[in-house]
Amino acid sequence: MNKIFLLFPILFLACKESVEKTSTSKIDDGVNDSLVNEELRREVKKEYQEQILIERIDSIFWVNDLVDIKSVNTEIKVDVKYATTDNFMRVKLYDTISKIYLNVEVANRLSACQYFLDSIRPGYSLLVYDGVRPLQVQTEMWNALDSIPVNQRGKFVSNPVRGSVHNYGAAVDLTIVDSSGNILDMGAGYDEFNKIAFPSLESKFLQTGELTIQQWENRKLLRKVMRKEGFRNIPSEWWHFNAYSRVTSSRKFKRVLNESGDADWKRLEYPKKDTIKE
Repeated sequence: MNKIFLLFPILFLACKESVEKTSTSKIDDGVNDSLVNEELRREVKKEYQEQILIERIDSIFWVNDLVDIKSVNTEIKVDVKYATTDNFMRVKLYDTISKIYLNVEVANRLSACQYFLDSIRPGYSLLVYDGVRPLQVQTEMWNALDSIPVNQRGKFVSNPVRGSVHNYGAAVDLTIVDSSGNILDMGAGYDEFNKIAFPSLESKFLQTGELTIQQWENRKLLRKVMRKEGFRNIPSEWWHFNAYSRVTSSRKFKRVLNESGDADWKRLEYPKKDTIKE
């Protein structure tokens, strides 16, 4: 009998401790559930807001005279690289932009380039990788290349302090697809930072054999097509063409700040003649 009485307090304390642990566990689970639910609500809200922007982005960008290039010319092909992870940063940079947007005037000129290309190479199409690029994304790109000295980084990504012609919807990154749907070999990939991508160094790489005659001819074809409507390429990227200079673009068009469609006027001053560099 005495043993039974001795065991009773021990069993009571053990049960009490078990109940307290269970209660505490339930409270902790409740807190965790609350945190999970709050995080889930934030994620759902973000996705909802992004979906609204995706659905409204045509009208949002139209306010700033930006238009989907496919609505101007359906023969032009698009592959929005920064809306995917297939780009030099290996991350998705555009949350809501899934089309190529350009200023209306620039889009019409690019459409004329497509007609010209088809007239000299029937069945060939322009393939566009990027058009308008919000300044916010431009800044992300610039910061991602912080291992490259500032005075060299501008060869690959424009300094967001001055901005890029892309920010105004007046620049386009593109290549050419043949009548069988094959992308023409340009000797270097899109957004490739090796010097073989530099139009300014093509003669050197032709001499060394690192750039073939056919690859050079493909680049020349792209330049010929784009120059037909006044687009100009830059020394360090075979794929990049400006409809206007950075300064002229800043005076003709608004600068897009982010994917929400916010924009402003950032009128740049003309540099001195001995320091002009686009």
